[in-house]
Amino acid sequence: MGVTRTRLFGALVACALLPVTVLSAVLPEERSDVMYHRYQGGGMEIDGPSVLVRKNFADKVSVSANYYVDNVSSASIDVITIKGASTYKEKRTEKSGDITYIEDDTVFNFGITDSKENDYDARSYRFDLSHTFFGDMTTVNAGFSIGDDDITRADGNNID
Repeated sequence: MGVTRTRLFGALVACALLPVTVLSAVLPEERSDVMYHRYQGGGMEIDGPSVLVRKNFADKVSVSANYYVDNVSSASIDVITIKGASTYKEKRTEKSGDITYIEDDTVFNFGITDSKENDYDARSYRFDLSHTFFGDMTTVNAGFSIGDDDITRADGNNID
């Protein structure tokens, strides 16, 4: 069976319609954000600032840092209904940083997050990998993270 002109023409049209360009991965957009968040309801009030800064270098590396604070003031229903009962107050600070590196169609991301409260310290580490192929029509993502939490009493002594 030979190649007919109709099949040849159809193959040429199909090839012309297929995207042929090869696009590489793109860094996240540079930005700096300052935010103040606040929630109030149900006897609870949560507020605090957040600052995010992201800077790109040489079209291959992006570095970001974030600082976030939660000031929590709350009361249980007993505290609300009983006169003279005390309210609950706590402050949580979170710091995080990420480094993103791009090589062709592959994105590597390394990050760390550190969170502290009066009775709880948490640190997590993460590594993410993303690779696109088949003309950016398919993406494979993989990631790994590990955390280390330390729970203490509010007075600072370890819980055993």
